Amino acid sequence: MKPADPNTRTSSRRRRTSVVSATVAAVALVMTSALGAQAAESAPADTSPQPSGEPAAQTLTLAAADTAVVSARQPRAVLSRHPLSATASQDRSYLLFDLPDDVDPTQPVRATLDLTVGFSSARAAGLEVFAESGTWSGQSLTYAGRPAETGSRLNAVAPVARSGSDLSIDLGDVAAVAADGDLSLRMSYRQRYISSTYVRTGDGAPQLRVTYTPKAAPQPEPETPAPPVQPEPDPETPAPPVVPAIPGKEIFAHYFPPYPVSIDNRPADSDYYARNYLQPDGEGGRHAGYGGLLRDRPEPVPVSSSSDWRTQNLQREVQQASAAGIDGFTVNIMGLAGSNWEATKNLFIAAEREGDFAVVPMIDATASAGDADPGTVADRLAELYTSSAAYRVGGRALLSSFAAERQSVDWWRQIIDRLQNVHGVPVTFQAVFLNASDANMAAFRGIADGYGNWGVRTEWNTLNGPDYAARAASYGKSWIAPVSVQDYRPRSGVFAEAGNTANLRASWQRAIDSGAQYVQLVTWNDYSESTQFAPSVDHGDAFLDASRPFVDWFHTGVEPAITEDQAFLTHRTQFAGALPELLHRLATPTLGGTSIAPTDNVEALVYLTAPATLTFTVGGRTTGVDAPAGRSAVTVPLRSGSVSLTVSRDGSAVIELDSPYAVVDRPVVEDLGYYAVDSVE
Repeated sequence: MKPADPNTRTSSRRRRTSVVSATVAAVALVMTSALGAQAAESAPADTSPQPSGEPAAQTLTLAAADTAVVSARQPRAVLSRHPLSATASQDRSYLLFDLPDDVDPTQPVRATLDLTVGFSSARAAGLEVFAESGTWSGQSLTYAGRPAETGSRLNAVAPVARSGSDLSIDLGDVAAVAADGDLSLRMSYRQRYISSTYVRTGDGAPQLRVTYTPKAAPQPEPETPAPPVQPEPDPETPAPPVVPAIPGKEIFAHYFPPYPVSIDNRPADSDYYARNYLQPDGEGGRHAGYGGLLRDRPEPVPVSSSSDWRTQNLQREVQQASAAGIDGFTVNIMGLAGSNWEATKNLFIAAEREGDFAVVPMIDATASAGDADPGTVADRLAELYTSSAAYRVGGRALLSSFAAERQSVDWWRQIIDRLQNVHGVPVTFQAVFLNASDANMAAFRGIADGYGNWGVRTEWNTLNGPDYAARAASYGKSWIAPVSVQDYRPRSGVFAEAGNTANLRASWQRAIDSGAQYVQLVTWNDYSESTQFAPSVDHGDAFLDASRPFVDWFHTGVEPAITEDQAFLTHRTQFAGALPELLHRLATPTLGGTSIAPTDNVEALVYLTAPATLTFTVGGRTTGVDAPAGRSAVTVPLRSGSVSLTVSRDGSAVIELDSPYAVVDRPVVEDLGYYAVDSVE
């Protein structure tokens, strides 16, 4: 799944224009009425009959009164945070518009629906809009409870949805399908096996332009002239909406501000990542001792001509996360000033612009923010909590932590008390530990409402570790479960053997089985520890796509049915014991004080609608394995050369994957991260 480029969103639709126009019209009406009243006082009334002309047609732009999106992947979930989505079979979106009271239903009512496409993999027509005759509410609609799909298609032309584009869809005359002054619409997409999402709130949200003939106004009685119209007082500006807490399960991804999609808004082949982070001699050679700071980087973005490129790029990341089913970011607050702090503030702005996406401040007690005066920390947090994107639980702002035990309970209490007593921000505190020991849980029981752990990164340790969720429950606390892919830290010289996707699958299963209320993906974008889920050069969207069935399972409590074949191919590009050409310190598999022997395998993780044959070709050697219907993972030994996979059924290939990453015997530098390709479009 690929997000829309925010730079392509050039919609000219703005509600501000409509508001100004309406205000000018109202003022004109007031002045006209007042002048008419003055004339009536100074001249005798003309009681002769006046000609009754036909009312002139007029055009208004309407915002949606209600919206909803449902998905077969989450059949019992109310997806109030998700962008609108339309597919051939799995996703449906619903829109409700209140038509003006003076619409004459006996006359044509022409309607045009304006939408902004978020992400789309479609290459053919097209988006279809139907009149929805059933009743629904965005606060309660689910896929399982959606109305029967009846009603006629309104648009004669089904446009192709392209990422970031604006669509204006002619719905024709809707007078016959508008019920009781409301127009209810349902959206789907004709092309099969694609994804398409649409902006739901804020700039680019759905709008309906209607052209209609108003009802003829009754002639006023001449002896009772209308009284002057008094201007309405200006309403108070409403407070920004608060992102509500959704009952049920929430998934957050840990956002690490030092590694945005672009650091300096330069072309990918010469930007800061290329010059300094990926080169062993980058930043003046300071990373030469371990072969360079990073081994992977975010997927490059085009150079922007906008001065707002940093926030626009953050919007792109919000779109990516939201499209993957993630509810929000927990943002690592390392300091209270400087570039990382500015990135944190911009992240809240980006989430506000996109809507239906939350941000949780997470104070890093191992960084400079953890050494700051608690009053200063509270004052800075209060700035963030003014945002409508700040996540709240029952009206209280959620505050999270990294390595909570690195600071005293009293230090945290002073922050919480000042937010409440000075800034009027009630807080619910989530203590995420590096070590969720009984001692740490007991120490924080008086101030924390929830606990969490940073987690481990091997399959065995994930499945066999303590039952932290049960311990948290014994203290009456919620639990945020860590979910991770891998962890390789060149600078620290350590890594954990993730076993291709074994640790990813194990940590998801543990989170689901434990009954955790929250999940934290560790991490969205910490490239220095190779833990990133975010779309990257080395694995694209594969780890997000492979997680999607687990995401839906966690959200709904029901394992989703497999409705299409999918395959994920993962492998390293070198053997775990390979000696690089550039001499530097090599990493050992001792992250977190544990030691799991490294493995050299190619893995196919498959989701199959029916049994199929998996054919691996690795370094010129072909291996065939029969796989059952459902989810399964199959490994074969890693070999030097190219890597490919074919999934076939009844003698025909249904999936073909060719990894662009060759395996070499002698790499330039050590790189123990897993690369991935997948079949999801």
